[in-house]
Amino acid sequence: MKNKWQKGLTLAAVSLTLAGCLNNLEAENTKKPVVGPNQVVVQTTQNQLSSENYRAVISNGRYQLGVASSSDSNLSSAGNIRAFEEGLLRIAKGVFPTNQYFLQEGTLINLETMTRWTGRESDDNPEGLNPRLPDDAEQQRKAESTISAQSSESSQEESSSAESSSNDQVITDAAATPIYLAQIMEKDIMVETNDGYSLSGIVIGLAMNSEYQYTDSNNVVHRQEISIGEMRERGKAYANTIVGRLRATPELRSVPISVAIFSQAPANNVVGGTFVLDGISREGNAVTDWTEHNESRALLPFVGTNQGSNDQYPGFEEFRTKVSDFFPKLNGITAEALNINGSLASLKINIVTQFYDLTEITALTQHVTDVAQNTFPEGLDLQVRIESSEGTEAVITKPAGSNQYQSQILK
Repeated sequence: MKNKWQKGLTLAAVSLTLAGCLNNLEAENTKKPVVGPNQVVVQTTQNQLSSENYRAVISNGRYQLGVASSSDSNLSSAGNIRAFEEGLLRIAKGVFPTNQYFLQEGTLINLETMTRWTGRESDDNPEGLNPRLPDDAEQQRKAESTISAQSSESSQEESSSAESSSNDQVITDAAATPIYLAQIMEKDIMVETNDGYSLSGIVIGLAMNSEYQYTDSNNVVHRQEISIGEMRERGKAYANTIVGRLRATPELRSVPISVAIFSQAPANNVVGGTFVLDGISREGNAVTDWTEHNESRALLPFVGTNQGSNDQYPGFEEFRTKVSDFFPKLNGITAEALNINGSLASLKINIVTQFYDLTEITALTQHVTDVAQNTFPEGLDLQVRIESSEGTEAVITKPAGSNQYQSQILK
């Protein structure tokens, strides 16, 4: 696709003023072919890796980073970070098809605004969406903020993600109200017009805590489970509040806003959480047309009788047996499974091998591809990574709805 000069859309058209927190959004019309000081060149990536991926909007030759979309310090593990964004994109594609729309990282909610919204409501932070602590717990709120800032730095390292899991949720009042909303993610949906690209939709993800951890006055750690019912009701309320705040900007009053509610799994859950609801606001301040999601994730193979039965995943067990029998020098075969509405929708398999010679990796990759083709159904989204002590050796992928496998040896 040829690069297009944006004639009627300036940089201000993708930034907003929102209750004093968001940047100004303005549209300027000009016939001049020369790029002025307030204009930007907007284009998209020319190549689309697959029909399942959005093409990205590029401004002034650079990919525009989104502060809110890339800030994940409040998510408790790498598994939650990955599941949150992957699931949000999957929901976005159901509302805004990739063959009609383009994607830009969220720029409407800046970091300062997002921090206020995900904080507790207080005299200092009236915009906080999480419940206010009792008045006599003001010092505890300040201590909680300090711990949260410290855990934000350490959460960038996956190795310490479990340790920092709920450090931002540790307080010293066992009776305090939980922190329900952990994170907000925004994706902006763009459409091509005669004048360039314009905002056509907003996708918001709300990561909700399924568990709240706190420490009492005797330094005893407690874990309080948050029911799925309470999570849904609070998530819906937060969604309406956020949509109302966005709608306060005139330019956003008729832009469709899709909101999805994500249940963040505890930090010791490697595969991460799942989405429980999504809805859309086509206009007005309320999100309607809520759809419940029936999703579950599992780490395979199951270890122990209390986790589940490997008989639930006969395809993976057959695959694992055939690959292991053919290559006895494998250190292990594991997988992350995503089930939607009771059916296996996605499988990410990781094979760890002791060898890494090119001929051995090539033979293993070919055999794995053959076994996968004869084992897994066409509707399954599949990814297989072959790894050794040297790193990733090969990757095999197959999108859902296709029987075509693609493999790449990274030697």
